[in-house]
Amino acid sequence: MAEKLRKYKFDNSASKLARTARQRTIEDIEPESPARGEDIKAEILASLRDDISQIIREKLKSALSEDFEALKSELQAVRAEIASNASAVRAELASMETDMEDVKGGLSTWSDEVTALQSTVAELQSEITTLRDKCEDMEGRMRRCNIRIVGVAERPESSSPDEVSKMLRQALQLERDIRVDRSHRVPAPRKNGDERPRVIIAKLHYDGDAVDILKRAREKAPLTYNGKRISIFPDYTASVAKARAAFTDVRKALHGRSGVWFGLLYPARLRITYKNNSKDFCDPVKAMEYVEKEIITTHENETLMNP
Repeated sequence: MAEKLRKYKFDNSASKLARTARQRTIEDIEPESPARGEDIKAEILASLRDDISQIIREKLKSALSEDFEALKSELQAVRAEIASNASAVRAELASMETDMEDVKGGLSTWSDEVTALQSTVAELQSEITTLRDKCEDMEGRMRRCNIRIVGVAERPESSSPDEVSKMLRQALQLERDIRVDRSHRVPAPRKNGDERPRVIIAKLHYDGDAVDILKRAREKAPLTYNGKRISIFPDYTASVAKARAAFTDVRKALHGRSGVWFGLLYPARLRITYKNNSKDFCDPVKAMEYVEKEIITTHENETLMNP
């Protein structure tokens, strides 16, 4: 036991020498170790970075490869569908272009036909206007021998030609009988409670008698027959009567003014004579403007100057 202990007896000097040599070795290595460690660390990091990048690329590639393949197949299907649809669209466009060409040709033909029709319509309108004026003139000439009698009480035979002739002679104080070819009352419906007698239309045999009767009716107005007041007017067409009635306001404005003469000429033309100057008007609006500006204003100024 003692020998063993002696065998492993601690040698202080050897220990000191060994520690001195180890210290020198460490002192020699220590100045180079920090740089060397940094290099090793950089190498390790670079190696790890490459490995990690490689691993990530492989993982991403493997993970996305299937998605890429699916997306590629879908894109190819969409491309094929687009190509198919494009072909259909091209065919439809070609059909539409053909239809448009047909429509364009039809429109050109229709345009020519419409132009011809417009010309024809214009000619027909002109002819209709001419024919209307001729019919109006003919109807007016046919009515030259007619007169309208208003206010005659309705009773049996009150509108017969003999009764009308008798009435005209008595009301107008004529020296002879007037020959009446036909006479009748206007077939107008009567409203409930309307007691006014209907108008009598009489056709005289001579147009000169009609002119003379209308003149005497104006001169001898108001006329009476069997104690009732009657009136005698010319028998105009509806359009002429309406056109003449449009001058009623103008005639009322001129009535009773000194130095003014006026009258309605056939068919509907108002002639105004003032200060030896005669003017004819077919438009009642222009006639009223002339009366207000030239006649009424002048009379008012003369009244103010000579009260």
